[in-house]
Amino acid sequence: MIFLWPVVLLCLLAPHPAAGISGGEIIAEVQKRLSDYKTFSARFEKQFYWAVLDKRRNREGRIFLRRPYRFRIELQGGDVVVADGQYIWSYAKRTGQVVVSPYEGEVQTPWEVFFDYSDRYTPIAVEESELDGRSCYMLVMAPDNERSVVEQMRVWIDRKKWLLLQVEQREANGNLTTYLLRDHRTNKKIDDEVFAFEVPEGVEILDRRPPSDE
Repeated sequence: MIFLWPVVLLCLLAPHPAAGISGGEIIAEVQKRLSDYKTFSARFEKQFYWAVLDKRRNREGRIFLRRPYRFRIELQGGDVVVADGQYIWSYAKRTGQVVVSPYEGEVQTPWEVFFDYSDRYTPIAVEESELDGRSCYMLVMAPDNERSVVEQMRVWIDRKKWLLLQVEQREANGNLTTYLLRDHRTNKKIDDEVFAFEVPEGVEILDRRPPSDE
């Protein structure tokens, strides 16, 4: 009988299948919540594991969104991307250059871009889980295209507030990319200055705006 205890313990600690809700329903609810946000901000971290070299790399940042057509992404190391409502300013500190180009299309945060993947990935399982003490739905998603580099995605959604907390993308070669989001703030005031980019002194400007816009 003693040999059964490890098995019983594993069963108790493992995520449980979610009852009464599908992956598609979860994604639809999060998309609905997103459409209701006038402003959104969060801190994020990208973790990348390179399987061949057994190496890891992390990068942190912040994102701010205000509808319509304004966002700001700040990356560790000084890189910044700003959409001011008319143009996008992409500054790379390492190269000392900023690229300015017309803004085209609807604003999409990395969070919204993920949910566009629902056209290419199918939820194959939903489990009740816990992440950093928060009760979550964990979605397991598989690509519709057999040639996809990503073999499987796992997504953690806060069950109470329907916030995206974590995404894992596992490739067939063993590479693993993980995105973590925290300090979510929705419909809070964000100052205009956040969406204005000031070109640092000595930085080269690569201007891709049409002559009539300059």
